[in-house]
Amino acid sequence: MNNFQITSLLSKVIISDSEKQDLFKSIKNLCENKAAQTAFFEYCKNWKLAPWVFVRLKRLNLLALFDSEIQQRFSVFYEQIKKENEDRNKEAIKILKAFKKNNIDVIILKGNLFIHTIYQDTGYKKMNDFDILIHPKDWYKVQKIYLSMNYIPLGFGWSGEKQKAAKFSHAGISFISPNYKCITGTQWGLKSPTSKYDVDIDDLWKTAIAFDFYGEKVKQLSPEYNILHLILHMGIYKCGTRDFMDVYNLFLSEYDIDNNKLISIISQSNARDKAFFTFTLSNVCSNVIDLTLIEQIKPADKGFILNRLKSRLKMFMKYGDLHNSYHDYFQEIEMVVFYFNLFPVFHKRVVLYFKLVKLILFPSNEMVLKFSDITEKESVFRKTIARIKAPYLVLGVIAEEIGGGITILLLTKFFLETFFSLKNYFFSKESYFDYLIKKGILPDDIKSAVKKIQ
Repeated sequence: MNNFQITSLLSKVIISDSEKQDLFKSIKNLCENKAAQTAFFEYCKNWKLAPWVFVRLKRLNLLALFDSEIQQRFSVFYEQIKKENEDRNKEAIKILKAFKKNNIDVIILKGNLFIHTIYQDTGYKKMNDFDILIHPKDWYKVQKIYLSMNYIPLGFGWSGEKQKAAKFSHAGISFISPNYKCITGTQWGLKSPTSKYDVDIDDLWKTAIAFDFYGEKVKQLSPEYNILHLILHMGIYKCGTRDFMDVYNLFLSEYDIDNNKLISIISQSNARDKAFFTFTLSNVCSNVIDLTLIEQIKPADKGFILNRLKSRLKMFMKYGDLHNSYHDYFQEIEMVVFYFNLFPVFHKRVVLYFKLVKLILFPSNEMVLKFSDITEKESVFRKTIARIKAPYLVLGVIAEEIGGGITILLLTKFFLETFFSLKNYFFSKESYFDYLIKKGILPDDIKSAVKKIQ
């Protein structure tokens, strides 16, 4: 087995006796060569699998096969992630206590839930923030609580205005704790309402079930809505074993999943193509999800997502690894937009605007290849076609997240805002970083915290 196959097997919370035997043989062979051990650790670290692989190697009594130096590297990396997650949880408990006092209903989402319900380990993966779902009517109270606890807003809303939950968004601005250990991800929906997806939020809340988070009585999504959330959250390119394992391990866990209910909410949410994409690639890693279920949600018509799936599978058959196309280009674009909104002056906005245009129209050669699921080994003709297609694929990824129409509107909006920011040379406007300095907060500390997001 190659590193992709080994880590995919290790990622599963339950494996068969025959799979254990295959793992033992493969890892024993791998460990006969120090360079191969090092390459394996770097592979795990690069694809963000090292913490969970370390846990699984220990639980399956396979860690001792590795050289002591490699064991130590796995251990140090795991302990670092575990400490970050536990520090975040300590801050989150304070928030949840404040929510309870103010009668705010909250659902714990994704990894911060799964550490308890699926993996039973606080260090199983690195998490950027503490994601929660609230009712939109409570966003006003939630902001007051964050500000009263001296949390620092990241981006617009930083002046403390008590804005209502926006109808064009599914999430509020993030806040970071004064010690920079916890970034909040506060949502009132699972996906942007400007996207093509339409989640029945009333049914989501109605079917939510009780959950105990370190003694705090909160809620979790039903298993079916947890799967839907993972489907909607799955990137088109930011998707590898680490991302898919939450999906197939949820099927392997003690959750009682109603397939009929799951098919129903996937269909009602207009997510059949994204679900088919997610389940098919999850099975490339695990072969866990029932093929009958996958066939039942298969969409009739092909489109952007299914074309990407076909391309990804072709790439996998050729190279034996799903990670060759892995990237988070959308986040890179998001960060440019984030900084664009922080600086009101023309000379900074115009640079960021053209950087945004360049990212969309002229991706780097490395990104061009990844978008088309090919490598440097391909012919000049195929690489030329990939270059021509790249802007379409970039816009397709953005449209998948926020919707096609809103993508064009936002690009137009950024152009106009860049032009009209000339007035700020004559009518001074306080920037976000001016605000931070007034509060005695070092802007570099905020920048450093934001850069750690993966």
